[in-house]
Amino acid sequence: MEETMSFLPLLIVIFLAFLVPITLSRFKKLRLPIVVGEIIAGIIVGRSGFGWVQHHELVLDLLAELGFVFLMFLSGMEIDFSSLGLFTNQKRSKDQPWNPFKLAGTSFLLTLILSTFIGFAFTWADLASSPWMIALILSTTSLGVVVPVLKEQGLSNGRYGQTLLISALIADFVTMLLITVVVAALSQGLTLDILLIGLLFVAFFLVYYFGGIFFNRLNSMRRVVKELSSATAQIKVRAAFTMMLIFVALAEMLGTEIILGAFLAGAIISLLKRPEDSDLSHQLDSIGYGFFIPIFFIMVGVDFNLSSLVSSPSALLLVPLLLAAAAVVKLLPSLLFKINFSWKQTLGAGTLLSSRLSLIIAASAIGLRIGVISEPFNSAIILVAIITVVIAPPLFIKLVPAKELEEESPILVMGAGPIGLQVAQHIQNHGDLVVIIDEEENRVQRALRAGLTAIQAKTDAYDPSTEELLNKSDRLVCAFSETEKNYRICSRARTTYGINHVVARITAPGEISRFEKLGVTPLNAATDQAVLLGLVVRNPTMYQLLTRTDDARDLCEFAIRNPLYLNKPLKDIEFPGDLLVVAVRKKGELIIPRGDTVLKMGDHLTVLGPENCVDQTRDLFG
Repeated sequence: MEETMSFLPLLIVIFLAFLVPITLSRFKKLRLPIVVGEIIAGIIVGRSGFGWVQHHELVLDLLAELGFVFLMFLSGMEIDFSSLGLFTNQKRSKDQPWNPFKLAGTSFLLTLILSTFIGFAFTWADLASSPWMIALILSTTSLGVVVPVLKEQGLSNGRYGQTLLISALIADFVTMLLITVVVAALSQGLTLDILLIGLLFVAFFLVYYFGGIFFNRLNSMRRVVKELSSATAQIKVRAAFTMMLIFVALAEMLGTEIILGAFLAGAIISLLKRPEDSDLSHQLDSIGYGFFIPIFFIMVGVDFNLSSLVSSPSALLLVPLLLAAAAVVKLLPSLLFKINFSWKQTLGAGTLLSSRLSLIIAASAIGLRIGVISEPFNSAIILVAIITVVIAPPLFIKLVPAKELEEESPILVMGAGPIGLQVAQHIQNHGDLVVIIDEEENRVQRALRAGLTAIQAKTDAYDPSTEELLNKSDRLVCAFSETEKNYRICSRARTTYGINHVVARITAPGEISRFEKLGVTPLNAATDQAVLLGLVVRNPTMYQLLTRTDDARDLCEFAIRNPLYLNKPLKDIEFPGDLLVVAVRKKGELIIPRGDTVLKMGDHLTVLGPENCVDQTRDLFG
């Protein structure tokens, strides 16, 4: 008998994906992340609720799997490798805070040790037969929950958010690899086939190396990509999907989890994309979070079987024990976060990393399949995953609210030499707060006599007098003439303090690429002078706009802080006087403004117009 496919279940799921954010926005006091709302909605319409959507729908299962894969792919793209200093030769002084990998790695190691002790305790109590499998199940986190929550809170780009992302990444993928080894050892013994997983990482480094040559160094290829990035071709989006599916298929052939391949594909895109590829991230986010990813989270709720859990008293007794264990193995190791962050951020990190979802459920199912854990234990783990993913994100949001925007963070100028003084004076003449920092007392005194705010302190090493400023600021200029000194300052600004916008004066053109790998904007007189002259000759008024501060016009960038202008397209906003919106910067990425460009909290507008109108606009939006 021929089976017919119905689009009704898909319609229900898509309608829920549309309805959940609207509903949660009307109940802001609940402070529930969207992913939690989607899971609850899935439970309501799934097999534990009204049964409108069945857990074995072929189309929905496929789309949910694609949603999970796409979530891992976007998670890989979220890792800001330049701010982590993975591919730089930076040297850290002993008095600097721990870098994200050291902090995340040590925390996970402690989690693994604690989980192993608890695993043996469960084994001694005859609740399971493999302490190693229990240890790995408890060690998991949910990168799929951590990423959306950090994005919603506007924390994914900073040092704190990146450290949490790395912690979740290590927890998910190290446990995934170790589970592969343990399952192989328990079921068929250790064989050389496990080493095939290493081929996935070999492919990663090969694609990264040759992809950099192919796309970034061959001018002809860059021209072709630019020509085919039109509305109909969208070659960059197609290339991203192709890269994702290549690594997913390779992971499948090598016998490892496909989400590992998806994450590595996203990491490659993050490493290879250039500043002009900012639209690609927005396009992929729209595709993922607009369609595939909500289906995945709703189907997690649809698949939950409440009746089988309630019918097992032993499983219900296990739930509080597992919840306690799940909290302890994350909260205690997270105390290490106090080395770099506040107590609220430290507790928030332990809370958010306590959330579990798909990987813990998958690991438990594997343990059930090979007979090392019981059916009641498996049911209890599923409930623990649901509880942690519902409770942990709201607690995190209460402990660590959305990124607080300071009323006006100062622009830091490192170096009070002639160039540094001119830069600081130019910034101050445009009405922005600026602080100049230098080691030499005579230079600092000269800056103070010029009417500037100046501090005498170390610039390329730890100094307690500037610690608060560096943590507060999001813009920094390096004006020293020594390239290596500038590199050390930029490296600390990006990797230690998470400053997103760093500009450096470069005297040696050959060093430009090294600074670009840090995510720094390098300015070199030898190469930029010709560009500026060409720009001025083609646009005669550009030079005055950039340099004059004594006329009635101003070019200004400011952050959106007023909630009255949030979630509104530019075409619906009435600006004072005769203003031109030149650019919109979203999370460090510059986009060309259009009428339908929607403004979000923390977006930066660059406007051009009469000085009084610019000041009025800045006050309104701020």
